[in-house]
Amino acid sequence: MKKQRRLPGRLLIFAALMCRLPWQWLRRRPSEQTVQRILVLHQFLLGDALMATSLLAKLRERYPVAEITLACPPGQVGLYQSRPYGITAVGWHPRDFASVRKLFAMPRFDLVFLSGENRLSFLARAIGARWIIGFAAEAPAYKNWLVDEAVAYSDQPESWTDTAARLVAGPEPKAFDLADWPVEVINPVSIAQPYVVLHVGASSATRYWPTTNWQDLAAGLRMQGRCIVWSCGPGEEQLIGAIDPPAQDIVMAGCLNLVQLRALLHGAQACICPDTGVAHLAKTAGVPLLMLFGPGSEILFGRSNFFSAIPCVGVGAAWFPCRIQRDMHHRQVSWALRCHRTVGDKPDQCHKPQCMAAVQPSMVLQALVQLLP
Repeated sequence: MKKQRRLPGRLLIFAALMCRLPWQWLRRRPSEQTVQRILVLHQFLLGDALMATSLLAKLRERYPVAEITLACPPGQVGLYQSRPYGITAVGWHPRDFASVRKLFAMPRFDLVFLSGENRLSFLARAIGARWIIGFAAEAPAYKNWLVDEAVAYSDQPESWTDTAARLVAGPEPKAFDLADWPVEVINPVSIAQPYVVLHVGASSATRYWPTTNWQDLAAGLRMQGRCIVWSCGPGEEQLIGAIDPPAQDIVMAGCLNLVQLRALLHGAQACICPDTGVAHLAKTAGVPLLMLFGPGSEILFGRSNFFSAIPCVGVGAAWFPCRIQRDMHHRQVSWALRCHRTVGDKPDQCHKPQCMAAVQPSMVLQALVQLLP
């Protein structure tokens, strides 16, 4: 199938901006009492999108009767079909002209919140947003030109989940409760005994845990008498194939959609996985979580105030010599330490993710004691 292009959507946005920008100086923030329609606009990958659940919760607390729409990548829409916090999710992508037109066809929004991508402010203004709110200081600077209200990141270490809620003024939202986002009753497989989910996939190869480590961890869990369910995303089946689980284990390799995977996680005793999107899906499923940290920051992506009711333990080195990049969503954050390198042989790439290899199975089994009885 021919790959779709961004150009038609960009031309539509450009044409609309030419009509709206001359009147930009007249814009005013709507008063709190008059806010009726709110849009949360993003193109995040799964993990960042789910960490920003705190923003949805705080918006509902602040605007209890407003119509809140979440415009997100199409693959994430199914997760929100149960309408958590009373929101309505619509799928869109810059390369899908029909989905961009769909946003233009909607009635004007009083407030538009940009979770982290200020480049989308051009689309927000083009569709008639009365007021655009985003985080300050995204690079390059032109992305911030149409943001009406810029909110600074915290100058103190803080989870990205709790940062996302800062876009809305006021105290932190109440802690996540499954009653606000019920898990749909879906049984992708019948598992008669308690089980632990080992999700081996990740959004980057730098976050892959070595095959032998997964094998040793699974052996330790079997010695404890625990049932193991192996999981990975579509296209990652070779990771489980290399592990070669015995027949007694259950393998769910790339065969579940996000709704089914959330239901599988909800029924588990615990989930063990790298710092990736499924880890944050596990938080929304209410399952105790053990995250394997290598290039990522446990401060940014581990425990948070919003998900404080969900047990979450991180395992990994608190400091690693190549974890030296201090940014989040193209913004400089002085206290953040991460590594954005990709796996490869070039000088600026990671030849072998030593930070993940440093996470030993014995460390994971010991940390699991904090999660499981």
